[in-house]
Amino acid sequence: MTKRTIRVALAGAGSCASSFVQAVAASALTRDEAQAGVMYESIGGYHLSDLTFVAAFEADANKIGRELADALRQRPTVAVQHVQVPDTGVLVRPGPALDGIAGRLAGVVDVAPAAQTTTVEDVTAELRRTAADVLVCFLPTGATDAVRAYARACAAAGTAFVNATPEAVANDDGLAALFEDSGVPLLGDDLRSHLGATTLHTALLDLLIGRGLTVKDTYQLNVGGNTDFLNLSDPARSASKQVSKRRALTNAGIDATDVAAGPNGYVKHLGDRKVCFLRIEAENIIGAPVAMEVRLEVEDSPNAAAVVANAVRVAKAAADRELAGVIDPVCAFLFKSPREGMSEPQALAGFRAFVTAVRSEPGDAHVPLPFTASVDDQSLVRTA
Repeated sequence: MTKRTIRVALAGAGSCASSFVQAVAASALTRDEAQAGVMYESIGGYHLSDLTFVAAFEADANKIGRELADALRQRPTVAVQHVQVPDTGVLVRPGPALDGIAGRLAGVVDVAPAAQTTTVEDVTAELRRTAADVLVCFLPTGATDAVRAYARACAAAGTAFVNATPEAVANDDGLAALFEDSGVPLLGDDLRSHLGATTLHTALLDLLIGRGLTVKDTYQLNVGGNTDFLNLSDPARSASKQVSKRRALTNAGIDATDVAAGPNGYVKHLGDRKVCFLRIEAENIIGAPVAMEVRLEVEDSPNAAAVVANAVRVAKAAADRELAGVIDPVCAFLFKSPREGMSEPQALAGFRAFVTAVRSEPGDAHVPLPFTASVDDQSLVRTA
């Protein structure tokens, strides 16, 4: 039997990409062992070790032309090297710079001249040449034009698109329709961390609301030392991230219109560590006050890699079954700003239902869409 693989392309070769590539390399060494942070050994018949990297795009002159494994170790990437990544056989190519490098990023990234002239058609041609199944977009927040350029290239090439950024792709009606018309899966927007600030925040809100308490006020403050936080320290670049985080809290069941939630500072010495401070104030029976404060510290990039490990396999499983457009049942669990918001239990149930539905071979069963999942039994329930 021919080994089934997922051919992966990367837009952006920074810290999150580094941790993701390390996770795949680690899985190849420990295929028969459970890997922490990997929720399912198999999704749609694919193990994490079945991923192979076939293309990578960057605007950074210091990374273009390097072997991918080497490029991922270059500054300003600060991801910790937990795993020695062997050569991938992929040379990093220029991608369309557009608005990808701006604000404070411009002080640490030298944009290659070739990236100034690279077009959507160039990216499409490379995706077709390498037969990429899925592209993961790791571009900086605020790179609206560049993110959408990669999305259009994927739709044209027949490559599934995973939008790890807060820029609207799944939430853009025109782009969502483009992917549906092109017969290509689309996942987004704004990747959740596996156990990050928003995931913890929404879980605690769900706990309080589920017990009948009234949430009166809350905030979420985040600081970190990687280029994501450097970029987000510029208010002009962080607007979409603020919107995305508030949307996630709204989906959890509160009015987040005036909630302070988002990146609040760049602290260089933290490197790839992120520190989050949460406070929730609530009211119990007869107006009795309840308050909690939590400090969460995580290594930021691996936290994203654990979710991408799910998203890439979901995207390929969807493509195998000829599903197109936004794969809504999984997006509420994998992303902060899905097109269709759900509570934490509903989102997890929807994700589990999809994974259950794609256990069979692509030709043996068709996954009914759209569907929702029962929180009690994770069964598939038709909604249309």
